[in-house]
Amino acid sequence: MRLFIKLFCAFLICHSCQDINKEDRPNILCLVVEDMSPYLSVYGNKLTNTPTLDALAKNSIVFTNAFSNGSQCSPARSTLISGIYAPMLATDWHRQSRAVPDKFYFTKYLKEAGYYCTNNSKQDYNAKNVPEDIWDASYKKASFLNREDKTQPFFSVFNYGGTHTKRVATKNTNGRNPRGILLDDINLPSYLPNKPEIRDDLAWHLDAVTEMDLWVKKQLDKLKASGEAENTIVFFYSDHGGCLPRSKAYLYDTGTRIPLFVYLPEQYKHLAKFSIPFVNKELVGFVDFAPTFLSLARTDIPSFIMGKPFLGENLPENRSEIFLFRANQEQNFIPSRAITDGRYKLIWNFNSAYPNGTRQSYQWQMPSYQAWDKANINGELDSIQSVFWKPTAALEFYDTKVDTFELKNLIVLKKYQGKIAEMKKKLLKLMKDKNDLGLYPWSMRRRNSKEPFYNYIKRTNQPVGEVIESAALSSTASKSDITNLIKYLSSSEPAIRYWGTVGFLKLLERGEINSIPQEISRNFNNNNENTEVRLMSAEILIKHNRSTDALLFVLNKVKENHFMAYATLQNLSELVKPIESEILKLRNDSKLNQFYLKSALINSGNLNYNNLWED
Repeated sequence: MRLFIKLFCAFLICHSCQDINKEDRPNILCLVVEDMSPYLSVYGNKLTNTPTLDALAKNSIVFTNAFSNGSQCSPARSTLISGIYAPMLATDWHRQSRAVPDKFYFTKYLKEAGYYCTNNSKQDYNAKNVPEDIWDASYKKASFLNREDKTQPFFSVFNYGGTHTKRVATKNTNGRNPRGILLDDINLPSYLPNKPEIRDDLAWHLDAVTEMDLWVKKQLDKLKASGEAENTIVFFYSDHGGCLPRSKAYLYDTGTRIPLFVYLPEQYKHLAKFSIPFVNKELVGFVDFAPTFLSLARTDIPSFIMGKPFLGENLPENRSEIFLFRANQEQNFIPSRAITDGRYKLIWNFNSAYPNGTRQSYQWQMPSYQAWDKANINGELDSIQSVFWKPTAALEFYDTKVDTFELKNLIVLKKYQGKIAEMKKKLLKLMKDKNDLGLYPWSMRRRNSKEPFYNYIKRTNQPVGEVIESAALSSTASKSDITNLIKYLSSSEPAIRYWGTVGFLKLLERGEINSIPQEISRNFNNNNENTEVRLMSAEILIKHNRSTDALLFVLNKVKENHFMAYATLQNLSELVKPIESEILKLRNDSKLNQFYLKSALINSGNLNYNNLWED
């Protein structure tokens, strides 16, 4: 009987707590737009007309240092839904989904806390086999309005795609008429040449921003009509930076800094640390959104989450830095990491043998990218505009307060060496402490395995830290590091052999070595070697001594439609001339990636640039 009484009392207490929490927990509405930097008047942009967002900002917290962590859609959204940096899940390679442990979706915990969770309707988490139970509803008509119990708190996401790159990825500028924007009013950053196609792309994108404001009004009107506006916290943000070249997919602020407004109705304003409206300079990133949503819902934050809540009760200290990342441009594996304290930013480019301006078929449908590319080929660029087309610096360091477009790399200046050393140390420590898996090449991530790579790494105790160290040394290597690079070439770990090879390619590209070790040829000639290591070795052999065997190997891998072979072919430039006739024979094979075949022929001078899209 005593046991029954204890259990009954516990039930009453628990039931009472649930009722209190149910009444006290806010609804959360997320309005998410795509591919948009802070192109709004509240951030100083005068070419967009957004009265709804202007009004919302006047009653909200406006964040000026909000970042998407990832600079492309799927890795950024992977970070947002999990509260874990995408490289730590190996979901950083855009459009190359990996299995992810089922528990790494924060909405599962909101649902367990009694929330009705809907998504309308984009997921794009870069994950295979996303559990169906992370949402109560996820489709085009999913809405908090559909829940049966109107007293049940809700978490609802609505996505807007009108600002996405696809609006400007039209191959040419025909048929555009940006409302109220004159091309002469467009001020381009100095890293871009003054080309009409570039002005037109930006104007057309800003036109979409103006149109987007009407969508926001529609969503807020629905919320108000439901009678739940005063119980609902509203988040407005973009999934990463905007559509100008060198923005989306790059770690500069134009690719990672986002607009973020948070509106808290009167009864929930105490969940902010300051009076509202407020312009907040605090550093926040997508990794912080999951714990923030759980904090607002008064729900325990799982230990696996790597972010910090920035709204709610009992908050931790503000962030001192933000971690940023990217992996690829389609087939080009050019991973970079960055850390910023809001003013100073350190970018570490691990494949410093390749330029930022490596062509890829999606963004090169933007007329602006084509115009910049052609201007480079024609020798029309100045010293700032041409940097994009040269092999990247391994390390970049910027003062973003005075250099907003990150044009002046301060990495060699003596006065900053202490700060640079500190940020390098912090960045590598974070990557090692959190197990950054993003430096494993494409074929080494066990893509076809049902077991998450995250689990495999832990189960088999893979040498992640050693892979990170090898990539760090190889990217910054000088002639004095050759002994260590040679050791990497003989490592038992293929990812380390890969990075050792990248190190020699980097030195060769910059003319810092005249000979290459025999281990490069050994790995290339080993039929049991990983294909990506062989492709990278082949690129060195072709660039060093015009190896016919290496060139035919690359060609054969392209014929086999090997995913990574296209990047090697494209980066050989005029060195593909001996196999041009063979490449031309492949132009009618619909199974092969014709964009990269044409790109290689353009680089060799065999094909006119205008043929990139005309046929």
